[in-house]
Amino acid sequence: MNEFVQNMTPIQMLGILLFLAIVVHIGLSFTLNKLSKHLDSTKTQIDDYFVDALSAPLKVLVWYGWIYFSMLQLKVDFPALGQITEYIDITPIVILAWGILRLISSIEKVMLEREAKVDKDSIRLFTRLIKIAFVFVFVLGFAQYFGYSVSSILTLGGVGGIVIGFAAKDMLANVFGGLMIQMDKPFSTGDWIRTTDKSIEGVVEKIGWRMTRIRTFNKNPVYVPNGIFATIPIETPSRMTNRQIHAIIGIRYDDIAQMQSIIEKVEKLLADHEHIDHEEPCRVYFDLFNASSLDFVIWAFSSVTDSSEFKKIKGKLLLDVADIIAKHGAEIAYPTQTLHIQKPE
Repeated sequence: MNEFVQNMTPIQMLGILLFLAIVVHIGLSFTLNKLSKHLDSTKTQIDDYFVDALSAPLKVLVWYGWIYFSMLQLKVDFPALGQITEYIDITPIVILAWGILRLISSIEKVMLEREAKVDKDSIRLFTRLIKIAFVFVFVLGFAQYFGYSVSSILTLGGVGGIVIGFAAKDMLANVFGGLMIQMDKPFSTGDWIRTTDKSIEGVVEKIGWRMTRIRTFNKNPVYVPNGIFATIPIETPSRMTNRQIHAIIGIRYDDIAQMQSIIEKVEKLLADHEHIDHEEPCRVYFDLFNASSLDFVIWAFSSVTDSSEFKKIKGKLLLDVADIIAKHGAEIAYPTQTLHIQKPE
């Protein structure tokens, strides 16, 4: 057998290696397809993504083997190929690194497709940081393999980082702003946010590395650099636990005798209301002798936070207050003026 192999020409050996590579490739594809069909019947999708992530690198590895061993056969007639094989020895490690990156992406996809509520922005950020760290370590190892000094590379990278930091400080501020958003969680995708001056208000659609996309209530997209969120106060109304009911209602001066009874009835109305949070402050009190009215204040908190539902509840509550005023024979005041005409003597 050894004599038969030794008597073969390089072209014949290449043909045999090519045939073996094709057979292995077909066999590998058949095995992976059978395995994928079997895994489709399992409850979890992790194994499906695992096979899908590693199938392409395994097939590439087969053809790398054919190229590598073919070059070994030809290096006798072509000495330059021997030098090339020394440089491509590390190719399987590169293919393995590619497979690991694909596997990380598959794990990210599994976590994002879970039915349970997960913080998708944090998952994306975490997997990206893992990929960056993995590639960084791999590049350092790659450089070390070819004889470069890792300490020199790190020193050069540090100097280059300082230069880049000065040149792109605004961009870096936005990137670190994005990291702070992911870590501190002042808001997440899907939250309704606004600045205190209401110059920016809408629903967060995407938190990117450099900027955040917000969809305003008139359906316009607004792209806000992440660095801005570190310098301005942000409200997140979608995370509120209660909505405040604050109303000032005035009755006529002629109805001053009914004021105390009206306040007591409104207090009872709030105490019996199913949508008023009684663990929060709830006040009804006479407040002011106004120009045209006697004003009393309603101060309470609703347990309903949905905007449209809250407006219905508040509107119904105010109508009930108006009904209480009417039942006492009083009226809600409106701006009036009393004109005194002095008769001539």
